[in-house]
Amino acid sequence: MASLFRSVLSGSIFGAALIAAGVYSPRIIIGQMQLGDFHMLKTFLAASASSAIAIIFTNKYNISSCKPRTPATINLFSAYDGNILGGVLLGFGMSLSGACPGTLIPQLTTGVASGPLVLLGGLLGGILYSRFGKPLLGQVQNRILMEKPTVFQSLNVKQERATAVYEVICLAMIGSLTHYFPDKIDLLAPSVVGGLLIGFSQVASLVLTGGALGISSAYEQLGDLFWWVEGSVLEGRKAPRPSIKSTAFAAGTALGSWGLLGFLRLPAPTSDFEISAARAIVGGVLLTFGSRLAGGCTSGHGISGMSQLSISSIITVVAMFGGGVALTPIIQ
Repeated sequence: MASLFRSVLSGSIFGAALIAAGVYSPRIIIGQMQLGDFHMLKTFLAASASSAIAIIFTNKYNISSCKPRTPATINLFSAYDGNILGGVLLGFGMSLSGACPGTLIPQLTTGVASGPLVLLGGLLGGILYSRFGKPLLGQVQNRILMEKPTVFQSLNVKQERATAVYEVICLAMIGSLTHYFPDKIDLLAPSVVGGLLIGFSQVASLVLTGGALGISSAYEQLGDLFWWVEGSVLEGRKAPRPSIKSTAFAAGTALGSWGLLGFLRLPAPTSDFEISAARAIVGGVLLTFGSRLAGGCTSGHGISGMSQLSISSIITVVAMFGGGVALTPIIQ
């Protein structure tokens, strides 16, 4: 019970940070995929850079035991093919729905019109992945990729030095993007400040739960729970209840975003176009199925995994943005 409470508390801090950062708006997410609004990427880089420092210190002082993400494979063409295909599907889902597994929750609490239908698709995606997606994942045959899953391990350099280089790269990219694509005046907080707030929620997650941010596993757990109930009620099978730890984190995210929203009395984010029901549902399915196939979403891979210089996370994020940017002009 205590661990569930800590997960809820950690999630509430994350939810409040998403509201403050403003990256939950469909306009922001789709604008990023259109390469017209870079608020999401700047926030993402600031969050990842600050998370990298937090993970190093909490691991060093045994506050957390956060391990880098390893390859996700379905053994078709690469040890990272699960990351590639899952990342592309996740990017497709983001372009279609204007959401990601984490930002969908603040969309629900702020009253975004497409939110409930994206959630419906997301839950369906979790159910489908739980039954049909998990068996697709195979064992990575290359032992070295499992033993050395990060850039610094593969290059045989110290994590601190590699992270310092990563910090410089993030700062340079943030500076360049800010120069050429300044923040819009209607943001609650500047991109960098929003990213630092998400980075603070990473610290809270590490301290409270011992693990890094990540929310897409909640949809998988709900899918597991669906099939567990189906087997218990309809077929009479007896099996232990699936874990709901990530689901508790997601519930906390809803509480935190709802609490800050009510405190600040923010209006629902607006968009220049309407997301159709079919687009929202299909996008939701792709969001959760793709993120679970890749082993993480924008928070799990993009913020936590990238900050640890995990090779699988870097590949997933590149595939995610590549898929989203490629699909956007087709569906406009």
